Amino acid sequence: MMNFQNGAVTTTTTQTYAAQKNARFSLTASQIRTIQQRWDETYNALPRIQQQAIDNALAAAISEFRRRNPNIKGTKDLKKQLAKAWTVSMSQVCIDDTMQRQLNIAWVLTLLNVFVATKVIPIHVYQPDPNTEQYLAWDGQHTLVLLWLICTQVFAENPEDFEIPVNVYASHQKSEMRGCFIDLNSEEGKKMLDLFDKIEQMIYGVRVDGSQNPLWVFIEQKQQIVESRGLFLTSKKFGDDHMPGAISRMQEINKMDLESLEWLCDYLVAVGAQHRAVEEKEMVMMAYFFERCRLAKLKLTQQQVFDIAGLAITKWGGSFSPSSRFWAKVSQAYTNWHAAHIVYGNPRCNKEPIHGFPFLAEQIKRDLKGFAKLSSNTSSEFLPESGDLFP
Repeated sequence: MMNFQNGAVTTTTTQTYAAQKNARFSLTASQIRTIQQRWDETYNALPRIQQQAIDNALAAAISEFRRRNPNIKGTKDLKKQLAKAWTVSMSQVCIDDTMQRQLNIAWVLTLLNVFVATKVIPIHVYQPDPNTEQYLAWDGQHTLVLLWLICTQVFAENPEDFEIPVNVYASHQKSEMRGCFIDLNSEEGKKMLDLFDKIEQMIYGVRVDGSQNPLWVFIEQKQQIVESRGLFLTSKKFGDDHMPGAISRMQEINKMDLESLEWLCDYLVAVGAQHRAVEEKEMVMMAYFFERCRLAKLKLTQQQVFDIAGLAITKWGGSFSPSSRFWAKVSQAYTNWHAAHIVYGNPRCNKEPIHGFPFLAEQIKRDLKGFAKLSSNTSSEFLPESGDLFP
């Protein structure tokens, strides 16, 4: 892990939360889990307060299931109402950690609360080895866990005795199934993949499947940059977006070039993001700034990036939160500019790059060398006066 201290980068060997999260991408082979293991690993990784919330939500969902489905007394009754397809014992179906998105327990409990048997879509599976009776679910993980909960928690039955509907696909190529998973999870009525889910699948596709898809390779290279700086990608839905090193804004990760992402991650390390979560506004502002540097054909050195970080810490404590000193100064500068140049309306400072970037660019151009080519222009005409910058 890199730390920025007095302009130098030092390394420590303590395994951080970010390192634990990034470790899942170190896998180069399938990681097969039974449904029980998938549930337990996801549940056990949560803070105790979230486990208690799930326990309460599960009890309520079971009660609601019984109320809404009085005619379903067990899995034999349930099987009669499920879609007719090739049926296999639930115990034969496993989940590949590297094929599916991370399990969202809250979504499973939502499905349990509104369960209707006729809406259950058969689980999409394939056999990596036709000589075994094991099937791997490449789509339908949440439906599979939902049925498992009904079997084990609502009816307290053995999954080996519960036959569930599956669609068995002939392909044995994992990369082909992964591509289908990404494409099909954009259909109405399904839990669609969000940007984080897609990025995660692309990384797995390269590292586990050996995919050479140019877009997937590009995304995996970005993951290399992020994890090499002791940071990690996540989503608010996993409840760890507050952890040290967490980056939960995928929009910027998706848009940035490799060069500008390296600058951004070096900056984040320098302002201490290995020890706190990356702020949303921080990610928006600095990703925009470094992309503008790249478009201006600036070739920033690591020392220049560290100098920017030092300036940010010195002038506004490195924070871009809406209540920070940075935005207070931008707002005042915008108000002064508006009074001098706009003859109508009230000044309304936008705490986004449209107004924040011109201020940031002018501050850096004034205080640091090597940024003269960086244009401060945005779609706004706002340009702060030198006297309105930080002294």
